[in-house]
Amino acid sequence: MMNEKLDKIYREIEGLSDEIPAQLSRKITLYSQTLLIIGRYHAQAVRDHGLAYANRKRVWGETILNTEGTSKDKEAAAEVESFKARQKEAEAEMEVWRWKNAFQSHQEIIQALKIEQKTLMKEYDGVG
Repeated sequence: MMNEKLDKIYREIEGLSDEIPAQLSRKITLYSQTLLIIGRYHAQAVRDHGLAYANRKRVWGETILNTEGTSKDKEAAAEVESFKARQKEAEAEMEVWRWKNAFQSHQEIIQALKIEQKTLMKEYDGVG
């Protein structure tokens, strides 16, 4: 659902010109809307990462408790048992970074467009 909304916004952005002030202004507004959606994706990714971490720790702890032998035997068993959970945690962390980076890059795009808009308006006013 949110992906469809992002796709729709990006399609509209692609159809706008940076040379027409009203369209450039609309582009800035649309990129600002994407920040809301991307922020939600980032929040969900942070939650998923936290849950993946908690699951890995649970698997590790249960394996330690349920394994007979020395501490080294228990740790080795816990490493093996928590491998898939560790992979899921790494994937979840990747999503956190993906959405955080997307958010930051969109902020940078917005700032660049604002500068472009200011320059364009000066040119239209005959100052540039």
